[in-house]
Amino acid sequence: MKTRILLLAACSLVIAVPPVSVPLRAAPKEDQQDSRDTIDATTQFIFYSVLEGLYEDGISNEDVAQILMKREKEAYFHFIYSCPVCNATIWALQSYVGRPDNLYGLKRESSTFGPGLSAELHDQLYSPDSARRLTAINTLVKGWMERRMTRMHLPAGERAALLERLEKKRKEGMVALEGFRKKEHGASFGVAQAAPAYVDLTECAVCNAAVGKPMKLPEAKRK
Repeated sequence: MKTRILLLAACSLVIAVPPVSVPLRAAPKEDQQDSRDTIDATTQFIFYSVLEGLYEDGISNEDVAQILMKREKEAYFHFIYSCPVCNATIWALQSYVGRPDNLYGLKRESSTFGPGLSAELHDQLYSPDSARRLTAINTLVKGWMERRMTRMHLPAGERAALLERLEKKRKEGMVALEGFRKKEHGASFGVAQAAPAYVDLTECAVCNAAVGKPMKLPEAKRK
């Protein structure tokens, strides 16, 4: 009898006290940002593709520094200032470099998983020719993007939609590059300052990589 009374009392409390309403933060929308600067899903895809690829391939910090080549008071040498694909890629590279020196619990002196760059990519990345370096960066990022997209097992329609959004961001990068080429942001901030490796180029290495395209080089640069 006592147990039944306690149960009835508990039920009356549940009925009497309304549930607390907890506001939920909405998931990031495709290619939209709210007032809190939420990163859209396409940018997240680029970021995670690069970060995951860096870990799996075991890229060294020295190699990342070569990719993130930057002279004092200038933009990153191999990227286009304000390009959305370049920005997401840079964030991933910076995050990877900030990882701990050793991953706790692993019986190896390493904080990454793969064997590092192949000899061919290493030679390209450290070439004095910026076009060859960009080709290496394009090859790496293209492989990382394709790998993550395959693992997501997207239906054909969703995969096509993702590629369409990536192409939109690629075009934004090309518009930015052309703007710097025309010195739309001032005579002292042209392509040589905003995208030093692209003075003689018209397409971005990581932007092309995002949509599965190789690095486009002038005929003279291909030889």
